[in-house]
Amino acid sequence: MALFRKRLNRTPDPFPPWNPPLPSMNLTGVSVTDDTSLGIVTVWRCVEMISSTIGSLSIHAFRDGERIATPQILLQPNPTEQRIDTYSALITSALLRGNGYALMGDFDRDGHPRQLVVLNPDSVQVKLSDQTGAITYTVGEQVYTRFEVLHLRGMMRPGHIVGTGVLDSQRHALGLAIAEHEWTERVFSEGSIPSGVITTDAELSADAADELKKAWVRSHGGRNRTPAVLSGGLAYKAIELSNSDLELLEARKWSATQISAMFGVPAHLAGAPSSDSLTYSTVSEDSRAFVRFGLRPWVHRLEASLSNALPRGQSASISTTEFLQPDMLTRYQAAQIALDAGFKTIEEIRTEEGLPQL
Repeated sequence: MALFRKRLNRTPDPFPPWNPPLPSMNLTGVSVTDDTSLGIVTVWRCVEMISSTIGSLSIHAFRDGERIATPQILLQPNPTEQRIDTYSALITSALLRGNGYALMGDFDRDGHPRQLVVLNPDSVQVKLSDQTGAITYTVGEQVYTRFEVLHLRGMMRPGHIVGTGVLDSQRHALGLAIAEHEWTERVFSEGSIPSGVITTDAELSADAADELKKAWVRSHGGRNRTPAVLSGGLAYKAIELSNSDLELLEARKWSATQISAMFGVPAHLAGAPSSDSLTYSTVSEDSRAFVRFGLRPWVHRLEASLSNALPRGQSASISTTEFLQPDMLTRYQAAQIALDAGFKTIEEIRTEEGLPQL
């Protein structure tokens, strides 16, 4: 740890103050940044679900197909925080910005890192040398090689050395969602649309109208839902949502569905509207689809990046078995078939279920 801190405290400081990125503008005129995007509930849910889920999965190390003791860099990459925090931050950076960077340190006698610290992507510049073709990473004024920085890339485009995140590739769709969110907030915070109107044919003074309004609020405001009794020619008419308000609600639903598609998260898991009727079967299938198409690509990318930090011949493996495991009834039916067919013993089945041996 002391060696790692010594490397991190080199002059100049490899961790300069964070500089906010230039706003990613779009046709709506709103700024699409990490903060404004995560202010959208669906974006927050998708990013948090993918990053936290991957960060909580079991991780192991293998050599030539045989499982070995898990190295410290995989178990707890940063001693000052939990493993889920480190991996979640790395995945979050890659999801939003297309690239997650972590500075590796505390190298052993063979030059293999035992710790890593996730960097803010805005503090990292990636360059490709024209002479050697080597990739270098500049943090502040310090230059690091690819053996010192773990680089988790998102979707790659031909000819690029860095990944592409949703903040760049989907800024128009995100900008529309942010604009809808801001407009709705203004309507409720600054709008002057009352919940209803009390009318009468009689002429009322300002004081009389104000007293009538106060009396109505006292009798029927808040949670009071008792029937209203009006006399003297008074009539009450509730104000319903206008067509434009209804269109705004539909537009926000559509944006939520689009955001779910961006991240590969089933709509109902992200809290977005879904046209499908949810049953146990559809929820189970959606959960499996989420693991296969939403989680698995990121799991594979993280496995490959972590494997590069391990000694030659070793590889990192992240297990998604618990998410793909069928329900208890299905498992027991499969176990009975395996037992009857004779290709599994009762001891093997009990081990798989986490039960003690007979």
